[in-house]
Amino acid sequence: MNLIAIVIGIIAGLGAVVFRLTIWAAQEVFFGTTLNPGNVEFELIDFPNVFGALSFLGDARYLLLPAIGGLLVGVIVVLTTPEVKGHGVPKVMESMLVRGGKIDPKISVYKTVASSLAIGSGGSLGREGPIIQIGSAAGSFFGRFMDQKYTRTLVAAGAAAGIAGTFNAPLAGVMFSLEILLAEYYLQNVIVVVLASVMSTAVARTILEFTPNPGVRAFLVPVDYQMVTPIVEFPLYIALGFVIGLSGAAVVKMLYGTEHVFERLDLPEYVKPAIGGLLLGATVLISTVMLHESALTTADWLFGVGYATIHSAIAGDLTLKIILALAILKLLAFSFSVGSGSSGGVFSPGLYIGAMIGGGFGILASMLFPGTAGPGAYALVGMGGVFAATARAPLTATLIIFELTGQYTIILPLLVVTVIGSVVTQRLLNRGTIYTEKLRDKGITVQERRIGSLEDLTAKDVMTTNVDTLTTGSGCEDALMMFQQTKHHGLPIVDESGSLVGIMTLTDLESELTNSIIHTIEGREEINLPDEELAPVEKIGTTEVLTVPPSANLLSVVDIMEKLDVGRIPIVDEENHPVGIVTRSDILDAYDNVPELARGTEVDIPVVAESKLPNVSADKQD
Repeated sequence: MNLIAIVIGIIAGLGAVVFRLTIWAAQEVFFGTTLNPGNVEFELIDFPNVFGALSFLGDARYLLLPAIGGLLVGVIVVLTTPEVKGHGVPKVMESMLVRGGKIDPKISVYKTVASSLAIGSGGSLGREGPIIQIGSAAGSFFGRFMDQKYTRTLVAAGAAAGIAGTFNAPLAGVMFSLEILLAEYYLQNVIVVVLASVMSTAVARTILEFTPNPGVRAFLVPVDYQMVTPIVEFPLYIALGFVIGLSGAAVVKMLYGTEHVFERLDLPEYVKPAIGGLLLGATVLISTVMLHESALTTADWLFGVGYATIHSAIAGDLTLKIILALAILKLLAFSFSVGSGSSGGVFSPGLYIGAMIGGGFGILASMLFPGTAGPGAYALVGMGGVFAATARAPLTATLIIFELTGQYTIILPLLVVTVIGSVVTQRLLNRGTIYTEKLRDKGITVQERRIGSLEDLTAKDVMTTNVDTLTTGSGCEDALMMFQQTKHHGLPIVDESGSLVGIMTLTDLESELTNSIIHTIEGREEINLPDEELAPVEKIGTTEVLTVPPSANLLSVVDIMEKLDVGRIPIVDEENHPVGIVTRSDILDAYDNVPELARGTEVDIPVVAESKLPNVSADKQD
């Protein structure tokens, strides 16, 4: 396990380097030395490029190039898999929750190419989400050689390695995986994730010539920020926390609102990212008028990952008008890019928006309270605050800001703002995050508190494989006999080919037989069915049945059963043939046997007097 973690770290570190190279190549083709949207560390060279070839179009090029990049991304998505679009992390979380951590290795190649084209053409995106997906794909690949219950841990290790290699921030990578992906801190998980993160950082540092200290050059500032007058500044940072909380909710709402608008457009899927690119370019041109700056300057502010602009905010080099305008414009720009279905991350845009909001707050604070810390301190704290608020990850945000900037002296305000911001945003989003809202749209619940070790089990581990079924066309009498013979309270309905078409419960049958006449003959109860033919079972039962594959994470199955208030979930294969069924009893048995089925940890089951047991109906209990 540990050896595999080291290999995953090496691959993720190399992946971070390759991803930078592909972004560099893409932006050389699109912009040459004019712009550096990917903020790559490699030297830009004077190379024939699209921006120069279209010089006769003038500023219209800022509309056209992101649209071309978006169109290319859309074509890749259509020709490969929808897994490529978006910001990557929800896809990783979905694979861990419903597919046992299985990720197609080819996605890492597709994602590298698509995201490089998107960012290299000016897409207002981050490069962290894609590298997380790339590292996770490596973890999933090696997970197939281990027991399935360890696949999730290896996927998380790949994600941590991706973050660590990208940001030269091993601690932040570890905490990201533990706090966001795994939401648990088992020692074995920590060891594996740390090994992968350390190896990835070592590889990236060597090749990219990072400093031996944490952080990357783009975020390092020469000033050590700290609280100058704590009695004045602590209340200010508390107020900033509430502002960040409101901003975090706005970021998530804007992003997914834009995505829903694009989903409803009756257009080919490959066209939508191109429209997002056009809107991004329009945002750049509008900002030239608003801010009285050249199109090249505003494009440098809004295109790509935006690290240079973040650095300017932390250093306190931006005016109040520009910094507040950029906060709004970046929110629009990255919503257009991600929401339209392009490929790239939301982490860097979150840092960018937070830096602008914090910087603007700091400028106002300095005007109202002279002698306090400069605007750059508030920009740095706001940068971590928005990420913490949108991802519900205050510890990850605190560590990643510390490692990125090398600023430990500002850690107390950073903790205050990240915690308050997270609480406020979670209240406004009903405990959703920028990563889980996508899963909510699909009906997948991400539960904050883990139940024992059920997340290490799959439906296949606990399901009943000998499934009794009803066949379409069967009548009530056949169904009644089946219920009497099997003692079940719910039976799947299949067609002649064996495909699942519905499910019928005993309650459904009882409702249909309400008008039947029950009488006693020679001490035996009989049921006289009405003369008219009753409806077949598929008309009586429910045809809209939620199913899961055998690889579905057992905790997600619990979430589905709780959300829909159902007592059983059919387990189907790829051809929709029922291969098993999971009931509440199976879940309880699994929880009781977690030590044997999962990690060997002890589970204490409280025992209560019989008179204290709740009165649960037989159907609900089953």
